[in-house]
Amino acid sequence: MATAVGGGRLDETSSGTTTVLGWRRAAAEARARMSAEEYLSAHDVRGVLLNALRHVQRACAGDADTVRHIEAAAEYFHSVATARHVVGMSFQEVTATARDVAAFHVNARRVLQAMGSELKNATAPAEDWHEILLLLCPDLPFGVTRLAVRAACEDDRDLENAEASAAALAPALRVAVERWRFLRRALADAFAGHTRTPRDAERCLETLTYVNGFAETTDDSDATPEFLTCVRESFAAATKPTKTAETNEATHDAFAVAMCRHP
Repeated sequence: MATAVGGGRLDETSSGTTTVLGWRRAAAEARARMSAEEYLSAHDVRGVLLNALRHVQRACAGDADTVRHIEAAAEYFHSVATARHVVGMSFQEVTATARDVAAFHVNARRVLQAMGSELKNATAPAEDWHEILLLLCPDLPFGVTRLAVRAACEDDRDLENAEASAAALAPALRVAVERWRFLRRALADAFAGHTRTPRDAERCLETLTYVNGFAETTDDSDATPEFLTCVRESFAAATKPTKTAETNEATHDAFAVAMCRHP
């Protein structure tokens, strides 16, 4: 039996457990090294405070009772702490910050877990899942849900009619939301707006590398060596050799699914 971080006990020690503990320790050490300014920026504390003030202004318009103002602020902070502040937000608002994206996934996981229990882990098409997810985000693009269902589907033979279980959909949805903005740019920049037309995979990769400016010196999440590796490996997974065997081709649909399935 091993001791967990913070003095807790673990029933068993495995390489997976060791890795998780290593990540947590590294994250804790990174937070400890942050300056106050870096912490404020990393956790968007100013944004939270600003939104809290906006909520107080809306909830207490014309009310001079300072106690009610404090109560309204507390209500908002509680909604942030429980990740419910993003329910009903637009997709643009939901994806504005890493905190709000994470909160959306917390709520999506809650809903999908409940539906998974009700459906006894039966599969459903994208249209059905999308109606449910619209309760969380009224303008969630259908393409996001469809992509997540395709990525979660175990049968690649007919992705047009793909179905997925709630358990498989939850992690795929998370990646689809986080990669959606990049994939829309890739559709325009490298695939000329065509989702199903095969394109030279190497040229597509060159285009994305140039347009997105992948480099080791940038902090952009879409421009790191790790992300470029993900893009390259996703193209490799999505490509099919042409008849002449001189080039490998990929469609945007296949590339997007490969991106969402990338470990």
